[in-house]
Amino acid sequence: MPRSYLLPRNTYAREFGSVRQTKKDTRRANKETVASYLNKRLAEIGVKHVMAIPGDYIAEWVESLDTECNAGLVRIHPNNEMCATYAADGYGRATGGKRVGCVAFTYGVGALNAVQAVAGAFVEEVPLVAINGTPSTAQFNSQRDQGVLWHHMFDGSLTDLRIYEKITHVAVRIDNPAFAADLIDSTLSACITYSKPVYIEIANTLEAYEVQPVSERPKLIKSPVPQNQKSLDESLASTLPILVRAKKLVVLGGLEIARFSLQNTFSDLLKVLKAPYLSSTLGKGILSEYSAPHFSGTYNGKNSQQNVQDLINGADLVLSLGVHETDFNFAGIPTVDFNPGDPPGLPLEATIMVTKGAASIPAGISKSMLGEVYWGNIQLGAFIEKLAELIADPSGNAMNELVGNFPHLKGVQEEMVNSKGLPNAPFPGIKGDVWDIPNPSSYTPTDQVTWDSFKSYLHHNYLNTFSEDEAPVVLADTGLSFYNLNNIKVPGNGYIAQIAWGAIGYSPAASYGVKLALNDTGQSKRRVISVSGDGAFSETSNCLGTIAELGLDNVVFVMANGVFAIEQFLINANAFCDQSKIDECASTSGNPLPKFTALTQVPQTSLMDWKALAKGFGGVGYEVTTNEELANLIEDLKKGSPPPAVPSGPCGGKEGSSDGCCEFDGKPAQRKSTFTLVAVRNVCNDLPSNTKWKLNCCDIQPSSNACP
Repeated sequence: MPRSYLLPRNTYAREFGSVRQTKKDTRRANKETVASYLNKRLAEIGVKHVMAIPGDYIAEWVESLDTECNAGLVRIHPNNEMCATYAADGYGRATGGKRVGCVAFTYGVGALNAVQAVAGAFVEEVPLVAINGTPSTAQFNSQRDQGVLWHHMFDGSLTDLRIYEKITHVAVRIDNPAFAADLIDSTLSACITYSKPVYIEIANTLEAYEVQPVSERPKLIKSPVPQNQKSLDESLASTLPILVRAKKLVVLGGLEIARFSLQNTFSDLLKVLKAPYLSSTLGKGILSEYSAPHFSGTYNGKNSQQNVQDLINGADLVLSLGVHETDFNFAGIPTVDFNPGDPPGLPLEATIMVTKGAASIPAGISKSMLGEVYWGNIQLGAFIEKLAELIADPSGNAMNELVGNFPHLKGVQEEMVNSKGLPNAPFPGIKGDVWDIPNPSSYTPTDQVTWDSFKSYLHHNYLNTFSEDEAPVVLADTGLSFYNLNNIKVPGNGYIAQIAWGAIGYSPAASYGVKLALNDTGQSKRRVISVSGDGAFSETSNCLGTIAELGLDNVVFVMANGVFAIEQFLINANAFCDQSKIDECASTSGNPLPKFTALTQVPQTSLMDWKALAKGFGGVGYEVTTNEELANLIEDLKKGSPPPAVPSGPCGGKEGSSDGCCEFDGKPAQRKSTFTLVAVRNVCNDLPSNTKWKLNCCDIQPSSNACP
């Protein structure tokens, strides 16, 4: 067995220790190091809080966050890497392109624990920087040459880097200070340009090496591929005649509007189009629903409220901008639930689609003999801005130039000039309430809470009592939560949900990242509300400790019905058929059916003492079962935030230090409040009314538990 890796202390320090430990003269005052350079660049692109889990490979860089070299960054200590990454993800989503999330962890055991959460940020285009401390080059060489498997190392093949190359936009390893500045700059520029997670791996011992100062290098800016003017003009020339012909235009806006900071440009377009605007569920809140021009609701396929479905089903043209097409976003439309024999829930053959980097017009409306017309080099922002300009001033220079290149637009221009815009504008809007949610008076106070009654009380008695500037931000977790709450009224960036990735447990942990981002951007008056199922909450429940530590007044609702209701809904929604309806159908079909039995249960939540659980983490807890109890709880929430948690243990509440008590430098700011945890014991075999389209109770065939 080789023994040469069992080195004397001095030799070990030389081979595997940091520059500070071995060559103190290389870290002279006022010299830029890899660590200080990275910190300054992170702050420059919009990072403020770093969700950092300690580990020896990342320790020296994390330590720099507690020194004068931190460039204003603040270190937060979450409870595990998944929660840390969710929090960084929430931070990156919360302000519509103004902030970037950041998470740091150690090699192997930390990095691989964060993989799932980073992948979700990639899918949903969240700007996030993941920083991993890794074994040094010497240690990798030791594994190669001596067979030494250093701790946390899978093997010597750069496993973490290879994995993160698949789930981030850019993944780099810094193991030579000569390339550190260039690698950091290119990686962080990609993060803010493409609104995607990036990964920076720092070899152990490298943090203290000198690099070129930030002051001598260019600022980091968003650097998209330059727009090809000919392609842009062609796409606009093809779009304008279709818009002029439209009589029932609907605009659908998606998450890319917010990710690429296009809110003002998009709002300007809506004003001149004078058409009803719907957000996709993944894009809900890209504009404030209090003030967005012509806002007409949120479209979530068959889960949409009926008048929203009627509006989009009746459209003769949908202009889709920045929308991601996912099955959860368009529930029941392009999925296996879609019945080709029925009229489509979305006029797919009459939809102009523009997303980042591309635009397409279907053959049915393009009038092209070549079928669908497609451009693969269209920048979303450039398209929206130029289209708004053309419609607002059809007699201006921009339109004249376009007509000069595309003579067929002459008649289109004349119509627009005569109409001072699109000839059929303003287009028919939504009929009825944009937020069609029954009033709490519709529900019996003594009845058990249902999904519908919960939304009613939350929307009318709480969310709607705030002004636009102070309206809360709602995080709706994966499951029936994000389906049920898709039509509540929210401010800009006020609804956050993983509609595409769909990881349960995302919302409680992401909620403190969201609150930190709000505080950093002058929106500290907004409260953050998380709503999740009990199965989801169980995944990230220890995030409550971090929320309490930071002194945040977040509210965490847990729908504690004891079942993974979303899984039952996806696999066999008919389990939720009303029992009286089942009996009625059985009397005519002769098919008696069993009582509700959940596909998957969460039995441990029936054992939880929710108030004690909240108190144990440093918060305030409630448990409600009836509508009346929910109403009273909401009145308590409106009274204000709970006071900060009182430290516990041998040092709890003591001034100064004493034997056995630690003093912590660089601790977070004084806690101002604490969280509120609310367990809602809602009916277990209940679905939100907007999801009951999937039920087909009378056609259920009796099930058999017999094995074949």
